[in-house]
Amino acid sequence: LCPGARAVDVARLSLVFDAPGHSLAEAPVFHYVVETDAEAGWTDEIDRWYDTEHMPGLAAVPGCIHARRLLNGDSGPRSLACYDLLTEETLGSPPWLAVRGTKWSDIARPHFVNTRRTMFRVVA
Repeated sequence: LCPGARAVDVARLSLVFDAPGHSLAEAPVFHYVVETDAEAGWTDEIDRWYDTEHMPGLAAVPGCIHARRLLNGDSGPRSLACYDLLTEETLGSPPWLAVRGTKWSDIARPHFVNTRRTMFRVVA
């Protein structure tokens, strides 16, 4: 490395879910990412929950432009759920909270580990 340079981690990502959102015709203002791993023995269940209920449900929420989920094949966290949004407030809207508050969500989410949530503002 050159003096002052920082190492860069590179990871192969595989797209496993891709859905247009309720507000697809709008331009994104925010990009929200949830990175997580699953507790041992919970990967299959969490993958089913994400791709069957959670991602389709959040894509259908007004203010969600696009929902994608990728798997990290090289390092962690393994799962990256990505949402293009109109506003930060979409995350606290009643439809968004209803999707987050399902019985299946209450079963799956406690088995997340190494979770990071990041909100980005789109600048270009």
